[in-house]
Amino acid sequence: MKSAVFSNGSDTYQVANVIYAGPVSEIPQEKRKGDSTHSFRMITTQGVVYCYYKSIESAKNSVGALKAMMESLKVNIFKTGAEWIDINRIVSFGRVIKLKNTENGQTHAFLVNIDTTDEKHNQIWLTYKSEDHAEKARKALYAAIHSVNKVQPKSEDNSENKELIDSECCAEMA
Repeated sequence: MKSAVFSNGSDTYQVANVIYAGPVSEIPQEKRKGDSTHSFRMITTQGVVYCYYKSIESAKNSVGALKAMMESLKVNIFKTGAEWIDINRIVSFGRVIKLKNTENGQTHAFLVNIDTTDEKHNQIWLTYKSEDHAEKARKALYAAIHSVNKVQPKSEDNSENKELIDSECCAEMA
């Protein structure tokens, strides 16, 4: 499925500009507008967007379609639970911390800063059910970023070869 746009029924977004797709969650009764009962958060290069749906099934189908489009169009996606992040848009990430208020059994988290023009929504808290799970996810993110950027330590052999090539080039020019 190669598509350049994602539509949630009322709005359409270029998938290339989607940085984050979050899990489906129920909208609290007091915050519901109209018939919408479920939503998911999406972060684009311009900021946050909430996509609202009338049922959990339609919300799950929609976020599933978005994630499939992201996977087919973007090479580097970090998947952790129901959250997907474009690795190329990650600026930094923090250490694992213990949460004071545990929600849904989530006890530990770490913060990921992303490159978006919306300063208010440029951070994502990735939460986990244990410190071990959070540490493993953080290590996986670290490895994924290194893999994407193909970071390799500079070897002494390469620096000697570069000096040799540079001296040969300079000798030919003189």
